[in-house]
Amino acid sequence: MSAEVPVPPGAGSPETAEVTRPLAEDGPRGGARRSRGQGLTALPFRTVAIDRYLETIYCIAGEDEPVRPSRVAQWLGVKAPTVSIGLRRLRAGGWVHSELDRRITLTPAGSAAAQAIVRRHRLAECWLTDYLGLDWASAHLEANRVAAALSDAVLARLDAALGEPTTCPHGDPIPGRTAPYGKLVALADLAPGTVAVVRRISEIIEHESFELLRELAAAGVRTGIEVTVEPDGPEGAVSLTVGDRRHALRVDPGAARLIWVEVVEGPTGLGTPPSDPDGRSR
Repeated sequence: MSAEVPVPPGAGSPETAEVTRPLAEDGPRGGARRSRGQGLTALPFRTVAIDRYLETIYCIAGEDEPVRPSRVAQWLGVKAPTVSIGLRRLRAGGWVHSELDRRITLTPAGSAAAQAIVRRHRLAECWLTDYLGLDWASAHLEANRVAAALSDAVLARLDAALGEPTTCPHGDPIPGRTAPYGKLVALADLAPGTVAVVRRISEIIEHESFELLRELAAAGVRTGIEVTVEPDGPEGAVSLTVGDRRHALRVDPGAARLIWVEVVEGPTGLGTPPSDPDGRSR
């Protein structure tokens, strides 16, 4: 009997990827549901396509956005009819609910599966940056390729070797753990002269603005780095000094709303220092 080979998320489109993933720690393939006159029956096995939908819904919800079919289609880069079919399958499988206002929410089984998928991806990113030295842009891309191939035993050992991190390199919490930072504000909302520590980069930048992620990495922006909003920045951009670099980094205001920071001190010199100056907590 040949072993089943898992396909990494992103390999193929949701409408065509129907390879069944093997059983793993990320939950049973759905628990059970009641069918008419037959008692309890097992829910369908998860496929690569289902995993992509679950991960997408989880990440959109994590940005405090309402999850609607149009947003899922935009995120996955597919047409609305394709998403309608996909969501119908997820509802039939017991992974999601559809609300009256068309919002999509994960069921308990769907939420457990999505958290496990995201946890696997973010731990892979930690390994790729902390052990292999990749920048956070490259780590995100490579994690899409390798995360699904890690066995549960390897993932558990990897987690322990990393010191059970609470966040990924982009500052997003590892599901099931609490991020170490306090109140965060969007970089775009800071007044000139404010000093802050970068704590989290939105999943939207990771997913939709990969080149910006590379630019930020090239400029030395990472979680735990201190930035200062320059008072003489050009109109229509946020100008930053990154760490001890003298050159300023210019960020579009829209992108600056997707970079979350913890204020060290405001333009008056007042403020509360962050509790974790090193950024990612172990």
